Amino acid sequence: MLPWLLLLICALPCEPAGISDVSLKTRPPGGWVMEGDKLVLICSVDRVTGNITYFWYRGALGYQLETKTQPSLTAEFEISDMKQSDADQYYCAANDGHDPIPSELVSIHVRVPVSRPVLTFGDSGTQAVLGDLVELHCKALRGSPPIFYQFYHESIILGNSSAPSGGGASFNFSLTAEHSGNFSCEASNGQGAQRSEVVALNLTGKPT
Repeated sequence: MLPWLLLLICALPCEPAGISDVSLKTRPPGGWVMEGDKLVLICSVDRVTGNITYFWYRGALGYQLETKTQPSLTAEFEISDMKQSDADQYYCAANDGHDPIPSELVSIHVRVPVSRPVLTFGDSGTQAVLGDLVELHCKALRGSPPIFYQFYHESIILGNSSAPSGGGASFNFSLTAEHSGNFSCEASNGQGAQRSEVVALNLTGKPT
């Protein structure tokens, strides 16, 4: 190589390498957040070469949520009040003046605490005859599955049942004289428990 060409090459400033890796993490970690809580989407790059423009998107089709420009390895976007409808896939992208580089998609799940359940009796209603098979049905209208139910006579647990896909659950028992009084049920899904209102059951003897 000619000496003057080598000198020219060495004198030319080399353009710094751009970012090559972008990642998205969440706080709280793991992609799970309680309804009503805050979710922080943290976008990170592998190197800083000056100002970086960060973008946050929702859904695989990329509905843009926010844009920030700053000279840092990370940037954060906050959703302050998560709702059940916010459960979706999210990703971010970063641009240092070259083409934007996207992160992988991250799935966000929103956990919903159970609402106060409602206790109802089956076909017998609140009037029942001794010896009847009585059905108790407990249902929380809101709450992420699975939901676990417990059934009470006064303060004594009669039994339990679960709803793996959400909704209500039932418990059946044969009615005796000791079952006179108040019934209730409790629903829980790991995010707290809720107790139903008390319902009284009126017993009558077997007709002759």
